[in-house]
Amino acid sequence: MRPRSSSQNPWVQLYEARRVYNEPESRPPGRPPALIPRRKVGLTLSQGEISELSQWQQRFSTLLNRKVSTGETVGILTRICSARLANLETRPDFVSLHDLVEQMIGGMEESSSEK
Repeated sequence: MRPRSSSQNPWVQLYEARRVYNEPESRPPGRPPALIPRRKVGLTLSQGEISELSQWQQRFSTLLNRKVSTGETVGILTRICSARLANLETRPDFVSLHDLVEQMIGGMEESSSEK
């Protein structure tokens, strides 16, 4: 009886396949980098601000039918504020935070009531 070659025996092929060394792709260990770089920041917020942020996070999650992160919520609100400030027709010098907020809120209310 002739001995079988290693290429004919399925068990030997299986063991040989396990021994084949596949060089892994070279990349740094850990989670792959995000498409959009982000960085962790620390904030000091009052309980009222945390509550408002949580409410907005829940609203956005409901509207989008998915979990929206706190970072996404802050990003959305920041971009909304940037757009509102850019849409102000006049660029007054703001004397106080109150003036800034009134212009941003009041400016948008006036624009929407004119429609």
